[in-house]
Amino acid sequence: MTCVAFDIDGTIYDCGDIVVDAFQEGARRFGELHRADIATPSREEILQHVGIPTDEIFVNLYPLLGAAAQRELNDLSMESLSALVRDGGGILYEGVRETITQLFTEGKRILAASNGKLPYIKAILETYGLVEFFEEPLVVVDDELNDKSDIVRHYLDHRCNGELLIMVGDRESDVRAAKVNGVPFIGCAFGHAGTEEIRGERWIVEDFSEIPDVVKAIEDMDVLG
Repeated sequence: MTCVAFDIDGTIYDCGDIVVDAFQEGARRFGELHRADIATPSREEILQHVGIPTDEIFVNLYPLLGAAAQRELNDLSMESLSALVRDGGGILYEGVRETITQLFTEGKRILAASNGKLPYIKAILETYGLVEFFEEPLVVVDDELNDKSDIVRHYLDHRCNGELLIMVGDRESDVRAAKVNGVPFIGCAFGHAGTEEIRGERWIVEDFSEIPDVVKAIEDMDVLG
């Protein structure tokens, strides 16, 4: 049986039209709680960070603040972002539900491999009726798993039991997670970074619905050795 590990934001779902509002709301709430006036990052600054680990985002956006303040801003912004997702904000990429249903029906094990916080990932999967297809418990970056590469290694060591694991994503962190762990990678050219960070990879799809055919091709290669 094949395990398919999906990045979420930029691969399954696009938060581009709500993330700026969410981060700015997080900054506003932080300012109110601490009676502090902090500079709110611009839309361009926020969007160029979408898809990287959330802890890194807030270190980069607020480099002059301490670690505790950066974590609090992260938490407040993720609360706002999750609420906006549940209110119908953002976009599920075309063909996602049909394709994930197909993979699940074909017997593939569907895993989440995201840098995002658990409440945000659950908000996406629950809002769009996808949570039933993803194996629980969902694994996210935390104190023990520091980045996406660690998540993929965790799946290989504890969940996939020697089965083929394929990583699907749109950013350099997804490519790195696959290569560090020696697993095949499928790049999504429709994600946040376009083809810039996945250029040169063997398997690249222009549409989410192409993924099952590529998974099959990788499985055939794996069988042949």
